[in-house]
Amino acid sequence: MSGPKKIIKWFAGLTEMQQGYIILIVLLVIGIILRWNYIIDNIIKGFNYFSR
Repeated sequence: MSGPKKIIKWFAGLTEMQQGYIILIVLLVIGIILRWNYIIDNIIKGFNYFSR
């Protein structure tokens, strides 16, 4: 059995709640990756504010 078929079979065997959690985690990780520069810039601004 090839890799993608194993993953699809494994995912289909999970409960609906577990499937939802996995989809949510994947979407959050993608969102963080896409907005990484914005997130880091604001973290730096926050630390600079407290270092005055």
